[in-house]
Amino acid sequence: MIAPYAGTILLIAGILTAGVLVGVIAPRLVLGVVLGVDEPSPAVVLLARHWALLIGLVGVLLIYAAGHPEARLPALVVGAIEKLAFVAMIFFTPLRRRPIAALAATADAIMTVLCVVLLVGGS
Repeated sequence: MIAPYAGTILLIAGILTAGVLVGVIAPRLVLGVVLGVDEPSPAVVLLARHWALLIGLVGVLLIYAAGHPEARLPALVVGAIEKLAFVAMIFFTPLRRRPIAALAATADAIMTVLCVVLLVGGS
């Protein structure tokens, strides 16, 4: 039923996910706004940059898969796993009380459901 919209869904999910790439350039800002970390150590800044890069690349993969149906299966699997893990890491920890983190996790939960529906229904 939503298979005809697979490309559009992947493009929108990919753009939203790739937005995390801002954390490569401004990790302190992302840590502060999303997670409430005021004075991150150099190690935390490094991990935040790496996290932003990896998540951003998942977004780029989703964008690529939007226009390349042959790449959709692996992109949907990777996207669903990444998003489900993020949702769990936010909603099953005290971070669920942070409004921006909860909003991001809610968006990722919706994207997870869409990815799973596309996987089950065929994209």
